[in-house]
Amino acid sequence: MARPLTATIDLNAILQNYRYAKKLQPTCKAFAVVKSNAYGHGAIEVARHLDNEADAFAVAAIEEALALREAGIVSPVMLLEGVFEEYEWKLCEQHGFWAAIENTQQLNWLLASQVNIEKIFVKLDSGMRRLGADKAGACDLVKKLRESNLVGDVLLMTHFSCADDLSDIATMEQLTYFEKVRQEIGTIEASVANSAAIMKWAVPEGGWIRPGIMLYGISPFADLTGQQLGLASAMTLTSKVISVRSLKKGEKVGYGLSYEAAEDHQLATVAVGYGDGYARHTQSGAPLEVNASPAMLAGRVSMDMITVRFADASQSFEIGQEVVLWGGSIPVESVADYASTIGYELVTRMTTRPRYQYHTVSEIKS
Repeated sequence: MARPLTATIDLNAILQNYRYAKKLQPTCKAFAVVKSNAYGHGAIEVARHLDNEADAFAVAAIEEALALREAGIVSPVMLLEGVFEEYEWKLCEQHGFWAAIENTQQLNWLLASQVNIEKIFVKLDSGMRRLGADKAGACDLVKKLRESNLVGDVLLMTHFSCADDLSDIATMEQLTYFEKVRQEIGTIEASVANSAAIMKWAVPEGGWIRPGIMLYGISPFADLTGQQLGLASAMTLTSKVISVRSLKKGEKVGYGLSYEAAEDHQLATVAVGYGDGYARHTQSGAPLEVNASPAMLAGRVSMDMITVRFADASQSFEIGQEVVLWGGSIPVESVADYASTIGYELVTRMTTRPRYQYHTVSEIKS
């Protein structure tokens, strides 16, 4: 019998969230961002389900793009970080990939390769200080790309540092800077909006939006869950109770004996741990459900197991009961709070150890 840890992915929920992103910015085309194995949800399966509808897919690097093509994905695929080696430009031409450019090295490789690329997105550093050219550099990249006659369409993109913080003026400052550069260049399509910006900011009309984490039903905002934002949850992580014991008040549990029973109650051991992607530093009290009843983490997370208790100490466990670690009424964002991290990280760090199963049974709202 297989280890019971299972990640169930609702592909229709992801499609619904993609449509919702486009509804929020109706004048824009939309990338479906499937980098990092579609944030832990399975890039190939997600892309296959969206292939007939997505305007294009976006990945971090060429190996992710090649995996999509090898799986039969026909929609355009964009490399958000561009190429890392000169030979990758040949692969971009061969497979019809689009790419970002942010430095002269990438440009020189393109010119030396003499390949034809349908779309290139010049990345402007509007204030995040991570990737992107400055104003003069971005204008020069656009000019040289257009003059090369190697590119069908040149676009201008940037990335926001604080779009998830509605009280921070950094996003407006970045937008203002971006528009100044765009005006200096002249007519050029824009791509600025990540999930947070799509949902809460006014962004340039037309061009391309880049929904990422919101596709998977997870909030980009610290104080809101995906469900509160109207997103459909895509992943449900479940396991089962594999052992049951009784604790007396004052008895301690697990590595470091960090959990001490404040009362008599039962304790269940569940097949999941940090080796599966359930964060090791998740604190006692993290929410979950056992047999559809509220329960919580009790003690440290081990490599392959956790120990849990019911919220109601009078309830009893049985071996084989289903445990919902997140999904449904247990938002991944709430679990992430107990791990001092964000929902992005919890789902993306998922390893291949859980069994993945996919379904499309949920109704897609229009």
